Amino acid sequence: MGTRRAAALVVLAAAAAGCGSSSHGHARPLPATGPPNVIRVALADLLWPLEPQRAKTRDEIVLARMLFSTPLQTDASGAPGPGLCASWRAAGSTWRLSCAHAGAIAVQLRRARVLRVRSIAAQGRELTIALRAPDPDLPYRLTEIAAAPPGVPGPFRLISASPKRVVAERNGVRVDVRKLAPYTALKLFRAGKLDEAPVPLGDIRAAELDPRLAPDLRARRLLAADVVEFSPTVPTAARQVYDDTADRADYQALVSEFEAPPAESLAVHGRPSASKAAIALREAKKRIPGLHHLPVRFAEPADPTLAYGSDLLVAGWRDLGLGAVGAGGHDAELKRLAAPYPKERALTGIARGKHVVPIAWVADARLVSPRLEGWSEDELGNVDYARIRLRAPSRSR
Repeated sequence: MGTRRAAALVVLAAAAAGCGSSSHGHARPLPATGPPNVIRVALADLLWPLEPQRAKTRDEIVLARMLFSTPLQTDASGAPGPGLCASWRAAGSTWRLSCAHAGAIAVQLRRARVLRVRSIAAQGRELTIALRAPDPDLPYRLTEIAAAPPGVPGPFRLISASPKRVVAERNGVRVDVRKLAPYTALKLFRAGKLDEAPVPLGDIRAAELDPRLAPDLRARRLLAADVVEFSPTVPTAARQVYDDTADRADYQALVSEFEAPPAESLAVHGRPSASKAAIALREAKKRIPGLHHLPVRFAEPADPTLAYGSDLLVAGWRDLGLGAVGAGGHDAELKRLAAPYPKERALTGIARGKHVVPIAWVADARLVSPRLEGWSEDELGNVDYARIRLRAPSRSR
């Protein structure tokens, strides 16, 4: 673990040493031009088929929100506001909403099972939802993309779609979304052929130190956490040792690159205690010999970032003498939990009843051209492309 951390710090130090180079002041700006009325976006994950309840990752949800309208939507402060439904009120566990396309919303809510309900009924514009128990978060739950009825017009009109490219239009502005590997997207962004691109894994610091990319870097912490979910077959005592010995420092340095902190719980405002962690690590090491012969087989995450993070964690545990095996198993898996609406309890609710060990909070990093005025990302990772305006073509950066 120490070797990897030292290597990471050497790389960061070398990059920082080059930061003062006099050549930086003479770096040629990147091109900031493009086709009129077209926003060119690269995503690592593209939702396909185009069904709102299938959207799981940050990128898939961003695309789904362009194409589908939810019953309610959150405003800039994160509070629920009108969407397809203009008003709502509760009487105990029963909610009544006035909605356009109330029937289609009812069908989708039954299909997606977003809510725990006794019944859902629609008559005209009135939607009646009878819950099994009172839930003050119901308005927030109706902002989830899974609640969007697929047959109802969304913010953007679909022009064309395929597994690798989706084009949509609104008020004469087109958003051209392409599925691209991050390094391919970075190359196209440098050439001025993309207006938004994901930052490749391990390149956040490099982008910050690159005078041509730094002005375009947008990074923020999301209401999401990377956690290891253990099978119930892994004994509680073993899970506790894995928790106490997880190398969250390496993970923070090499995966989120210090843009998001380690997580020892899913409490958003909880801060890890270095002294408590050191004591827990020391005590956990004493229990490792008794677990040496207990294999814990880790599944291989499909997401490249999680796969890399999983390899880091497994290597660290093996260095300590634990029986972690990263050969594709079913005892444990590194997963990304993302809150479906902007409340801390939305995240803890996903983990309820599961055996999870939090590792780190999640940071999202994008490169955004100055052509896009009004680009912003909320704590769920959503970007409202309807609010973006294209800067009039004038010059290169």
